[in-house]
Amino acid sequence: MFGLVFTLLAGLGVQAQDESSVAFYFKSEPQDTWVPLGDNLTLSCSTSRTVEKTWSWTLHSSMGDDVGTVLEWTEDVLVLGPADLDLNNKYVTCSADVFGTQLISRYALIRVTYLEEEFKAEPSDTTVEAGSEHVRLDCVPPAGNPPPYITWKKDGVEVDEENTYVDPLGGLNILNVDKSSEGSYTCVANSFQGHAPVTSRAAALSVSGSTSQDPLPVTYDLSFAYSRYKISARKGDSVRVLCGFLGNPTPTFTIKVGTEELTSSDTSDVGDHGTWADLHDLSDITAVKCEGSNSQGSQTMNVPVDITGTLQVEGGMAVNKLEGERTTMVCSESGANGDPSFSWFRNGEKLPGETARFLELENPSRADSGMYQCFAATVYSKEQSTFAVTISGVDPVPVKVTVTSEEYGLLGENVQLSCVGQGNPVPSVSWHRKEANSVNAIAIDDVIYKETFTEVLALLNIANLSMTEDGIEYICKGDNTDLYDSSIIYRADTSITLKVVQPIEPSISLPSTSVIKGGTPLTLICSVEGSPPPTIEWFHNGVPIEGENEETYITEGLAGVYACKATNLLGTVEQEVIVESLPSYSGGEIFLIILIVGFLLTVLVVLLLILVRRNELDRRMREARAKEELLLENEKRATYTPSLPPMTPRSEIPSGTPGTPAVPENGVPPHHFPGEGEEPLPAVSEAECQTPRSILSPRPPTPPSQLPV
Repeated sequence: MFGLVFTLLAGLGVQAQDESSVAFYFKSEPQDTWVPLGDNLTLSCSTSRTVEKTWSWTLHSSMGDDVGTVLEWTEDVLVLGPADLDLNNKYVTCSADVFGTQLISRYALIRVTYLEEEFKAEPSDTTVEAGSEHVRLDCVPPAGNPPPYITWKKDGVEVDEENTYVDPLGGLNILNVDKSSEGSYTCVANSFQGHAPVTSRAAALSVSGSTSQDPLPVTYDLSFAYSRYKISARKGDSVRVLCGFLGNPTPTFTIKVGTEELTSSDTSDVGDHGTWADLHDLSDITAVKCEGSNSQGSQTMNVPVDITGTLQVEGGMAVNKLEGERTTMVCSESGANGDPSFSWFRNGEKLPGETARFLELENPSRADSGMYQCFAATVYSKEQSTFAVTISGVDPVPVKVTVTSEEYGLLGENVQLSCVGQGNPVPSVSWHRKEANSVNAIAIDDVIYKETFTEVLALLNIANLSMTEDGIEYICKGDNTDLYDSSIIYRADTSITLKVVQPIEPSISLPSTSVIKGGTPLTLICSVEGSPPPTIEWFHNGVPIEGENEETYITEGLAGVYACKATNLLGTVEQEVIVESLPSYSGGEIFLIILIVGFLLTVLVVLLLILVRRNELDRRMREARAKEELLLENEKRATYTPSLPPMTPRSEIPSGTPGTPAVPENGVPPHHFPGEGEEPLPAVSEAECQTPRSILSPRPPTPPSQLPV
């Protein structure tokens, strides 16, 4: 079916790769690669045409990852490393960009290879009786990528005898044991990726006594069933196929592919007794047969072979159509493991919604010309097919040339002049140098041409500018012919006068902060210096202000961060100014604000008056309570009557009684001062002296020993 579609498309303008067109294709793409852990990964890319290209490389986490991570590498040979396990099972693509026409390569699978040194299980010493039908020495290999395969050595020599075979779990099986089986056995882990073999500890096999076994027919080794033995590998890999059966006498073994017995060749190595075979550069094998037979019978074991990465997609097609002519492209794939998915790209950009095997352009125009790519993907592979689509215009378009480079060049530096030619058909373009009254054409070999499906770019490089080039006029000329009458030739030209200047880096002077009334325009002046004269751009809050490229810029009264950016051939400088806006209010807004402020002030005054009044009431209440308490205390003191012992009249006290003071002749008793050992009389405080007696509390009674005589 796909062959029929392809034939029809060829009749409608789909052709094989056209080297003479502006199209280009991948000549070589990065391939699936094994890289040793810690080494550098090296991949290469090349295209069918030797043109100036910009290379890029991308690392993808999966085949569904269209964006990926762009690597910092711009050559056609990628060197990435050192490789770690994070790189394992990732994908790498290369991209070639020619004047805006981009191609993306197939997805190359990267696998990081290693082989650890520690076995998961090692053989142990074993004793068995002579004549035993079967003995097995255990071994589980260390981790590795790809998984290592196991060989055995007996007394330092590799074991490959007619009564031995290795099972899928790594064990060594010895059939019909005899004394010759004794020895020291080691298990060896090997890798097809060139790692040094890893050897286990030595295990001694001892054979004692003797026994006899009856003849046994050929039977399956259950370890093949337990491990669900199959071969899984990627296209181009190498694998080891194992074969083994039990039986007495010892069976003979044969490995077949289809009906043919497998023998040693460029793509295979077979053991001497048919118990193993190494297959190299796997491609289209789907199953392997293991056969065992003895005098008692025979058995056959089918070993499935699952080879991934076999997807292929045809590529390198040129499609030539006229404007308005329906164009159909088909992604022709084969060898997919499962149903593939499809995606389409144009010039390196993914076309949204295009997920079918076919891509149709209903009413194409010249602008639809370009490099189209179809990607077919399975869970194992992602391959691409390229279509160079040229949509030719029906109506002739006269040539138009435009100089796209600056007129300035730096003294002592190199300068590149560029000119774009457009038209239908695509015109030819040339550069000319005008000196005095003569115009001289510049040799084609001195001009770099980059052609696309709709235009051509001519680049003229002038090295080591001197002042003699200052003021020289360079003319770009283009011409094309009429589509229907080749005698009609269209011509056009444009020129540029080269100005050679001293190199001076751009500089800017701009105020840092300004404050304006809201809504009021502000004039910002960006004083710029440099040679060649810098171009100016203005920004407001990081957004370019369209059409503003002068030193003076008048704002629209908006606050924010304004930036002036100056650029010339030597670099770019930028400076910011912060514009703060004062608020502006209408008459109604001002009246409302005054009302609100007045109301708030009134509320504040009322609250203050309430607070003052409350404090005054609290003070008066405290004073009243104090007076009331004082009056109650005075009443208690006034009603207090001390109880004193009865007084003895002085006249009745006998004269000379101890402790009785002598009465002077005038009859007035002297002041009494306490003597040694006597307690002092209670002192009268200054407050009691100044307080009326009616308020003071009654004084405590004077002890009898101190009563006046």
